[in-house]
Amino acid sequence: MQRSIPDGRYLSSLVVALSATVAACGGGSTDTSSVVSNSEPSATQSASTLTNATTSAAAGGGEAVQDAAVAGATSKAIEVPSVDPDTGSTVVATAEPTAPSIGAVTTATIQSVVLPPSSGPVTSPPAFPGQGTRSGVGLNLSAVSYYSGEIPTIDVMKRAGAWMTQCNGTTGCANFAHGAGTWDTQEESALDLDANGYPRTLPAGNDTAVKYRKVTTMLSANGMLPEGRYIVRYDGAGTLTYGGFASKQASLSSSGRDVVDLKGGSTSSFWLTIAATTPGNHLRNIRVYPPGGACASDLHTFVAEAASCASAKGAFVPFESFPATNIWNPQFLADVKGFRTLRFMDWGATNNTLLENWGARPQMTDRAWTGINGVPIEAMLDLANTVSADPWINLPAHVNDDYVLQFARLAIQKLAPTLKVNLEYANEPWNYAFPATKWMLAQAQAAWPDEVAKGTNIYTLEGNWYARRLVQACGIAKNSSSDAGSRFRCISNTQAAQPSQTEQVLACTVAAKTLGQACAKSIDVVSIAPYFGYYLGSTTQSATLLSWAAAPDGGLDKVFQELTGHDAAGRSIVAPLAATASNAPHGAIAQATSWMEGTRAVAAKYGLPMWAYEGGQHLVPPIASDPNSTITNLMIAANRDPRMQGAYEQMIASWQSAGGQVFTYFNHAALPSKWGSWGMKENMSDNNNAKWKAALEKRNSACWWSGC
Repeated sequence: MQRSIPDGRYLSSLVVALSATVAACGGGSTDTSSVVSNSEPSATQSASTLTNATTSAAAGGGEAVQDAAVAGATSKAIEVPSVDPDTGSTVVATAEPTAPSIGAVTTATIQSVVLPPSSGPVTSPPAFPGQGTRSGVGLNLSAVSYYSGEIPTIDVMKRAGAWMTQCNGTTGCANFAHGAGTWDTQEESALDLDANGYPRTLPAGNDTAVKYRKVTTMLSANGMLPEGRYIVRYDGAGTLTYGGFASKQASLSSSGRDVVDLKGGSTSSFWLTIAATTPGNHLRNIRVYPPGGACASDLHTFVAEAASCASAKGAFVPFESFPATNIWNPQFLADVKGFRTLRFMDWGATNNTLLENWGARPQMTDRAWTGINGVPIEAMLDLANTVSADPWINLPAHVNDDYVLQFARLAIQKLAPTLKVNLEYANEPWNYAFPATKWMLAQAQAAWPDEVAKGTNIYTLEGNWYARRLVQACGIAKNSSSDAGSRFRCISNTQAAQPSQTEQVLACTVAAKTLGQACAKSIDVVSIAPYFGYYLGSTTQSATLLSWAAAPDGGLDKVFQELTGHDAAGRSIVAPLAATASNAPHGAIAQATSWMEGTRAVAAKYGLPMWAYEGGQHLVPPIASDPNSTITNLMIAANRDPRMQGAYEQMIASWQSAGGQVFTYFNHAALPSKWGSWGMKENMSDNNNAKWKAALEKRNSACWWSGC
């Protein structure tokens, strides 16, 4: 059955974590014709113009948004799984974000959605070999959450959701406020948590001050965890129970160690409940280990069972017996090893976090890494060391100077000397769907009241404020120690379709008055996100796409002709939508190529390289005009089609021809939905995904530019 999902307290581990996962190119409005992609210029405004921006009401949202030429896309919506507590099955639902106020948690409107069959159950993927020559491509990691396709740690408690307070047939378990119920009484603020996030006490049975008597955390939904035998280790005393498709094997369990079997399936869910805890010796340090392990000679290569470890490989080591320093899932390591850089934007909850002070940052010992501030910096650096990839880290917008200094010192201390930090401030500072960008706009107006009084465009001021703060943060990092200057790359972020925006940030004419020089002098890399195919999701194209979908092949031939500008024989053609998408007469990839070339020209003017912080296909259906999910299903099918590999190869070839250097795919693993198909693969075992195969080919090949 369909279940409503409680408000922002329950969504704090969902919306905040995943509103970053779906990067800034898509529909916060239900009418995607009213918004544009990361790469899309306004249809009514020159791409070279940034100072004449206006505001308009987002269709259906009632929220004023900055004109597309400056703001780009509104926030992508997210897929929010709920569960039926009676059956344990996942109920697929969607959260439709509005443009939130700064610091607000987005609320959810629940709608059912039909997904085409997935590309297969979660199984154990093979380990891919790393390459001997350094790659030219990177990878954005998916937000850590219980319903993510990405499983980074061997302890899956790290991806667990927030505690939900619950009651069932106990005193006071009735008369709930709007949105609350037995599944979540919404009393999380009443929890007495220890420093690591475990409840020290639970209410007594006759407590009338609160309704809840137990707490539950989600470990998996949508069948994202593999089936099999799980081991739950814990300290303290109390009662743990398990729900969803999970069942405890009491005869095999002992104090401090439960044995739990999980059944698989696309709707499989798994949750853990603290039903009782002992004050003074409360349940804590709960670790949940999935089936499998590794051979003693190589703890970075997954094996499913002891029989896989021949004598030369050493004894089988189950995950529960791994050394404390080996925290990473070997299957995850097999995916990410070999990429030149790993971008942690989603891991840091960059788009929504309000983190200011170093002391408030997430800790390695936190129960879960799914909170409003994301994953610990220490974990990011450790993963980078483990797979020899440069960490691409986004500093949260609100952090103070001391945070930047302490971060830089930690990075120098922890990071292998052969690696560098790709340092970015915030994310998509041009995207006003994000609270951080709105906050920067307010800071800019406060910083330069004289410019406001003179009539200087406030969005120009925001771009200057961003550029100034970027170079300030980079300066702090590069001067944090005697050798720090060579350990950090300062990376700007601008909209792909707006080369003039790149010019604005690099020149920073307003900020330069106080800095004493153009911001380009302190920036090492210009980065953009050249997505392709956004306009297929416009409502103006809905009738055409519906007609395509009625064809015997379901419309896939037309989609790939539009994306690539070629027919099945590889011959150049006039793109099918050329007449109605006049800004893309040669197809979507050709359009993105023109944006690459425009930005490269600006970067070259300042002697800077051009990188892609994100990129890939941008097939997001026009939800308002797709009530039967026909276009949604077509776009998901296109993402699963083998021809998508060729489209990605064509995109990378265009990037190389345009003079682009590092290209960072978005993103690692995520299920498709009507909000987009952003994952390079859908889950950890989806190794035949066309996009993933294209990425692996580049991951395992040498980089392509001089001196790389």
